[in-house]
Parts: sequence; structure tokens; C-alpha cells
Amino acid sequence: MVGKVLLIRPKNTYNYNNYPSLGLISVATALKQKGYQVKIINCAFYEDYKERIMEQINDVDFVGITMLTAEVPNAYEILEMIKSKSDVAIVAGGWHCTLFPDQVMGSGMVDYVITGEGEKHIGIVADAIAGKRKLATTVFPKKIIDLNSLPLVDYAIDSDIEKFISNYLTDKLAQSASQPMRWLPYESSRGCPSLCTFCINVVTGNTNYRQKKANKVIDEIAQIVKRFDLTHVKIVDDNFFVDVMRARVICQGIIDRKLNITWDAECRCDYFNEKMLNDQTLTLARQAGLIQLTVGIESGSTHTLNLMKKGITLQQAENAIKKCDQHGIIGRASFILEIPGESAKDIKKTVKFINRLRRYKKFTCGAGTFRPYPKCELTVRLIEDGMLVEPVNLSDWADKKNMDMYTSAEYIRPWQINGVYSEAAALYINMESEARLGNHQISNWSDRFTNSFFIFLAKIRNRIMWYGFAWEKVLYKDFLLNFYRKRQEDEKKINA
Repeated sequence: MVGKVLLIRPKNTYNYNNYPSLGLISVATALKQKGYQVKIINCAFYEDYKERIMEQINDVDFVGITMLTAEVPNAYEILEMIKSKSDVAIVAGGWHCTLFPDQVMGSGMVDYVITGEGEKHIGIVADAIAGKRKLATTVFPKKIIDLNSLPLVDYAIDSDIEKFISNYLTDKLAQSASQPMRWLPYESSRGCPSLCTFCINVVTGNTNYRQKKANKVIDEIAQIVKRFDLTHVKIVDDNFFVDVMRARVICQGIIDRKLNITWDAECRCDYFNEKMLNDQTLTLARQAGLIQLTVGIESGSTHTLNLMKKGITLQQAENAIKKCDQHGIIGRASFILEIPGESAKDIKKTVKFINRLRRYKKFTCGAGTFRPYPKCELTVRLIEDGMLVEPVNLSDWADKKNMDMYTSAEYIRPWQINGVYSEAAALYINMESEARLGNHQISNWSDRFTNSFFIFLAKIRNRIMWYGFAWEKVLYKDFLLNFYRKRQEDEKKINA
């Protein structure tokens, strides 16, 4: 008899649901290889997701659930529901489980917790549950996997994959990509060797960079482009260009295979030098279809960059944006305001630096107030100084106040120097960059006009660096809410 497994992706608190969960699909692929029948339920797509879950659980060997921290509230609700009505085994994984395995296990609502990469552990757990065997451990420790031993993830296991493929991207790259845009995320490496004090990779030991071989990457990209008729591939590696020679081989392979796609990736600012991302490499990458590079600049203050242990200079940051612009590549940067230890002067330096970078036509960015990612160095300091309290159990993480404190991108927090200014600055920087809603996403002329008006106002406020009497801020948030609510309603009608 073939075993059956139900995998659940909870709803994100902030409705960030337009990316498929590669981790969940990768685990599903590993289970399928072992002969299991796997079904994935994306709760964000179905109003009746609870009924769908309950219809499935009596016919499966176990239920697997993934958890980002921003998914914990809905995950907790789902776990309570399942445990109240069924004795089916539950396996939990994902970033939040990796950060707080004992809390998740201590909730009494799961049977096994898998931390870190789950492709190998999930098979052991599945076989034990199917064979009704008791395992010696209930919390599986982090395991580093040879990525070259893994098969290409079977995206099609997720029956909703077409919804993701044809879904919108807020990235400005969508303006440069072929239309209609069809895209999927792809992972060619894991880990990042950088030691930034705000990053989850450092906390979870994910600084051990490992990669798939270049030929494997080329073959896999070619396969998913052909199978799903893609026009764009979003490479979601934390740092794609660590091994620049491998990156060059991949670029040449995309050209040689005539894949005719666009793609984007992430890299560090200090890689734009004569040995790594030089003009030759950027020219090759552009020929291969690269249309956007995301670089983590994070601040326009040298003092703040030192607090972050970014290991870059402002000169390197501007050079990265300048080089992208020269090669017709969108330079997309991220910025964080209110890093603990910053001054009001540091924060204004960041806004001023962003204004400076606006001179480059291909530049865009996103900004947010510092989110205290659990366990990172800066977060630990805040807890030690009594400025932040870490939830002690899974139910506390499901509380909206704790969720916003730790994960909201634009939020006023107790330790901030000028939270009102910074929260508003982040909003208007994002508004100008069309990071929340771009005109390329809008077909209705009146909505496009309204959005353009907000962008115009944001430009003025950002240039004079004044965010007082922000009467249009509430109007903009209402406009966004109504726009995406209407889009969801239209999508439901199409899928009905």
C-alpha cells in the first residue's frame, strides 16, 4: 500500500503569499521519490482550507506543516483544529521550527520537529510513521545536505503551482520582462558566508555556503523553463555570485541553450570589482537575460554599517548601483532604518543616500524599520537591555502584538530613536519605488492615476526629507487594501 502525506502551508500574517514554498515542495519531492503520494494545501488560496484539511487527514499517514514566523498564528490555529479532531501524526518544519524547536515540540501539538534542511530527515520520519515505529528522537537536528545529491524539485506536486507562475511580482523587473510574465523561483545554492548582525543565516548556522554544480543548474533551469513555459526565473539564493566562475559558466550555458528568458538574483555590493562582477561578467550576465540584481546596502551611514557588520563601504554600494545602471540592469537595494545604536542623524543619512542613488535610472529600493529577527545578535542585545521580550512558547508567537513586534516591516518599536519619522520614511521610500504596488500591475486607468499621484507626493516628501502631517498615508494604505482585496475577489471569480 502506498503511503499518503498531507503538507500544509499556513497563511502569512501579512498576506505575502505570491511565492511558492520551495522548502515544502522540496520535501514533497523527497517523499515522492520514496513512493509516497503527497498533497499540498496552500491555505491562503482557499476560504474553505480548514474543510479541505479535515477531509484529507483521515486518509494520510501523517500531516506535515511548515512555519515561517509570520505564519505561526495561522499554523497554531490549524494545529489546534487537527489535534481536537484527529490523532494523526504531525511533523513540523521551517524557519520558525529551526529557531525554536523546543517551543514547537513543547506545544504538545506536534509529534516531530525537523530543523534546518528537511529533505533527508523527512524520509526517516515518514517510514517510521508508516511502519508504526517509535523514533528515538522527536527533534531532528540541522543537517547539511549535498545539494548535488538532490533531484530537481517537482514543482507540479503543488497543484496550485500555475497560480504562482502567473501571479504578479511587485519587483520593477516585471516592467522589463516579457509579458505575459511566467515565473518560478529557483535555488542553485544555500547559505551565505557573510556575518551580518541582523541576519537569520548567522543564527541558524547557514553561513556554510554550498552550491549545485554549474551544469546541474543549467540543466534544471532548462527543464523548468520548458516544462512550465517560463519567461522569467527568480534565483532565490542568498548570494548567487559567491563563486563567480560558476556564475559565468551558468550564464554562458543559458546563452548556449538559447533559453530566451530573463532572470534576477542577489549579491553583495563589494563583489562589484575587477575580479568578480567586472564589466565582462556583467556584460555576459546581461546577455544571458539578467535584468535585476538585489544588493543589501541597508544603510547610508558608515556608523550603522559597522553596527551591522556589513563589511561594505558607501563607495562600494554606490558603485554597485552605478555598474548595474551602466549595464541596463535594475539595481534593487534594501535598507533598514532604526538599527539599535543608530542616531537620528544616521537615519537621515540613509534617506539622503537613497535620494542620491535615485540619479541612476535603473535604481529602485525597499525600506523598512529594523525587524528583530529572533536569535540574531542585535535582537539578543535588545533582550539583554530589557527593550524586547522573547515569547516563551508557540502560543505567544501566535499573538498579534508579538507578531508585529518581530516581523512587521513598517512598525514603531520601543527602542527606536524616532519611530514615527522612520516608519513614515520607510513607507514613502517604498511608495516612490512602487515596492508595494507598481503601475505595471494596474490595468484600470483611474487606479493607475491614483497610484501615480501617491508616487508623486512620495517623491516630494523624500527629497525634502519631511514626513510630518502625512495626511495621505492613511489614504494610501486604504487604496492598497482595496486594490488587493478587489484583485483577490477577481481571482476567486476566475478560479470558481
